[in-house]
Amino acid sequence: MLKKTSKLIGIFLILLLSFIYTDYVFKEAKKNDPLMKEVINYKKTHDKKPVKYKIKDEEVILGMSGIEVDINKSYKNMKKDGRFRKEKVVYNKIKPGGKKNTKYDYYIKRGYPKKNYVYLILKIKNGNNLDKLIKSNYFKNSNITFFVDGAFIEKNVEKVFTINNLGKEIYNLGYDGIYKRSMISVTNNLIESITLKDSIFCLNETKNEEYKNICSKKSMYSISPELINPSISDLKKNLKKGIIISYDEDNFDPDIGKII
Repeated sequence: MLKKTSKLIGIFLILLLSFIYTDYVFKEAKKNDPLMKEVINYKKTHDKKPVKYKIKDEEVILGMSGIEVDINKSYKNMKKDGRFRKEKVVYNKIKPGGKKNTKYDYYIKRGYPKKNYVYLILKIKNGNNLDKLIKSNYFKNSNITFFVDGAFIEKNVEKVFTINNLGKEIYNLGYDGIYKRSMISVTNNLIESITLKDSIFCLNETKNEEYKNICSKKSMYSISPELINPSISDLKKNLKKGIIISYDEDNFDPDIGKII
């Protein structure tokens, strides 16, 4: 019995060493493959580190996600062709550092300031100008984020689907701009059933602490824009990188697209 057991252990060890050696040989061969070397060199110059958000005076200035080249997935994508192709590089997104829950307790005032980007929010309460806006070229080519009233969503699901299908972000405006504990989940569920994404933002232009606390308990961030319904002249004076701007749909002028 002892001899039989020893023999089985010996066979197992031989197989294990064989697997380890085979794996080592495979990894070495892949490492020395000219294609793999090209992927590794590309990674060295194209990885971007994330930038952590900053908190100042109870307000948050957003950081920026980083990206890194996934060496193995990129290599596997290109191996069939046998040559390096940029369009087949696979990237992994790296979120900014810091405790996630911390940002729920502050107001997001501005996006990452070194990024050449302006954040434009449009508030939809009654949808009076929505059809006209949807048909405009400005709507199709801009990066507007929508905050939509819960009552409007309930009565106009098909229009909210249209906004989503055009690639626009959609979030919770509460009911008439008011966030209630009893209703916030209802609106979130509606939005999430349409967008298939988590509804993670509230819009809090007046820095209402009660609304912020309600949103925080639902793991939602509170955005407080720097500019609210600015005229075109005010926008020109105050425009800067990372700024967050909000407009009521009735106050929104598509000519803004010529400035931003």
